[in-house]
Amino acid sequence: MNGAQYRPAGGSSSSPAALAGLWNEADRQRIRGKWQELQLRFIDDPHLVAGEAERLVQEAVASLTASLDARRGQLHQQRAARGLDTENLRASLRDYREFLDRILGL
Repeated sequence: MNGAQYRPAGGSSSSPAALAGLWNEADRQRIRGKWQELQLRFIDDPHLVAGEAERLVQEAVASLTASLDARRGQLHQQRAARGLDTENLRASLRDYREFLDRILGL
C-alpha cells in the first residue's frame, strides 16, 4: 500500500466504541484497571512500574489476539452454517469485510 494510511469505507472504525467490541469486556476492564494502578505507582518506583507496564502490554496483546481469533472462529462457523447459496455467501463476505475493517482500524 505504498505507505498511505488505510481508511475503511464509511469512515474510521477506530472509535473507542468500535474497538471496544474487539475485546473481551472482562479483560478490557481488568487491563484498564491495572494500567490506572501502574500510573499511580510510577512516582514511587519508575523502574519497577515500567517493567510491569511492558508485561501488561504483552498481556493486552495476548488478550486481544485471543478475542480476534474467537471472532474469526465465529465467522467461520456462521459461513459454514449458511451454506453455499450466493446470498448467504454475500452475507458472509459482508461480515468478513466488517471484521477486517475493524482490525485495520486498530
